[in-house]
Amino acid sequence: GAAVEIYTLGDTLVNTDRGLMDGADHALEMAVRSLEMFSDLFGAYPQRRLVVLQGDFADGLEFSGIIFDGEPWFRTWNGTPQSYLTLLTVHEVAHQWWYASVGSDQALTPWLDEALATCSELIFFEEIFPGLASWWWQFRVFSFVPDGFLDIQPVSSSVYRFTDIRAYINAVYLRGAQMLRDLRDDLGTEAFFDWLAAYARAG
Repeated sequence: GAAVEIYTLGDTLVNTDRGLMDGADHALEMAVRSLEMFSDLFGAYPQRRLVVLQGDFADGLEFSGIIFDGEPWFRTWNGTPQSYLTLLTVHEVAHQWWYASVGSDQALTPWLDEALATCSELIFFEEIFPGLASWWWQFRVFSFVPDGFLDIQPVSSSVYRFTDIRAYINAVYLRGAQMLRDLRDDLGTEAFFDWLAAYARAG
């Protein structure tokens, strides 16, 4: 029942292999589909609106009821789901649960929102674009070689432990997603999803 809206800077048309396409249409569709899916999996979305904004920066960003997709991800969108525009839209929507509904500390325990939001991207691809789940792992995780010195930069590190963004993303987002994959393998998919829903309900 929530309204999903998108506001852009007016430069979202791109030439793709399939002709001229509008990245705003794609971002809006991904926001709607992920909002519906995560509401089913994690519990009802608690707001009346979700607003997607095109930001004038090269990243994504989340607030309660508002997400930003950076302008470069619209400009470089290739007309397919295999893009940062898709990943970041879904990731930021997932933050409506993993931090906005669940009261985790984003600075001291960032894995509790960032790893779960990254894992939620995979869950979305498995359901909506199942043929692209392997692509997601390669593009999003393995290409950055996030295996590293876990005793130096563990998944559970605070943001204050890092001096560069790549090391932070590799440890918290990407090794966090690998850790959650291993947890899902150990628990079984049904128990893993039950745990996610219970965690979201508990706030």
